[in-house]
Amino acid sequence: MEVIDESVAAVVVEPVQAEGGVRIPHQSFIEALRPGDRVGIVAFNTAKNGTDSIATVDVLSRLTGDRGELRNAIENLGSSNGTPYYDALQKVVDSVFHDPPSGDVRGRRAVVALTDGVDSASNSDFGAAKLKLSQAGVACYFVQINTEDFVEDRLMKDCQDDGQLSLSQKQIERYRRLITPPPKAEDFNGFCSMGPFERMSISRELYNIARREMNDLARVSGGRSFQAATLADARAAFARVAADIGTLYSIGYYPTNKARDGKFRTIKVELKGLQAKAHIRARDGYYAPKQ
Repeated sequence: MEVIDESVAAVVVEPVQAEGGVRIPHQSFIEALRPGDRVGIVAFNTAKNGTDSIATVDVLSRLTGDRGELRNAIENLGSSNGTPYYDALQKVVDSVFHDPPSGDVRGRRAVVALTDGVDSASNSDFGAAKLKLSQAGVACYFVQINTEDFVEDRLMKDCQDDGQLSLSQKQIERYRRLITPPPKAEDFNGFCSMGPFERMSISRELYNIARREMNDLARVSGGRSFQAATLADARAAFARVAADIGTLYSIGYYPTNKARDGKFRTIKVELKGLQAKAHIRARDGYYAPKQ
């Protein structure tokens, strides 16, 4: 049987605000793919729930090698009333990578996200998304954009204009849950009555948490994380990701632990005998099959 070497990737799309409007650097990733590689497009959108607008996650294109279809999906992005980032990561596993790869295909499965990593609207949390990606063996690549200054400026203006909080309630709850020592819920009842230093401290810590989470996911999954200060940086990062997921060494072994208990097995990969410095990127383990 012929074994086909291919890479499949789910691209989580978050448009980048730039002078002159929204710019999408994801085309650089599409153009850099090898023939035969397949990509799915997942994006944030807005749906109506009665009179309310809610943020959703939509699969704009399932796995395909049709470059025209992928370009069309990216060019016709909508806007989102919030960022359900964790929900999007889970959607990648549940929808895009729902079916296991066929026996005649080998290669890397990856999620590639251009994002600031700050979640404002998900029903799930970071732990659930990380577990699901790990169980599916999906490598995580992040092109990190920094929207911190924009959000801080909006946060200050919202409090000056009408006292409306631009940080979502879910973001505030997340901050209270993760920071040590945890503040009391009533401390946030008068968020706009806080001093500017306190408000900025909360916003900046949310960004620090997001960056730590993205770096952690990239590390444990064998992926990479890039900083993108400009659109040119983002395009270059996407090209590097496309090259990276197309280059993969597969190493197999027979584990001494034969239990089919569904538990996590830690692995460690080392290189020996090389004169030049080498860097290894490999996932930190896998989940054993269940009976």
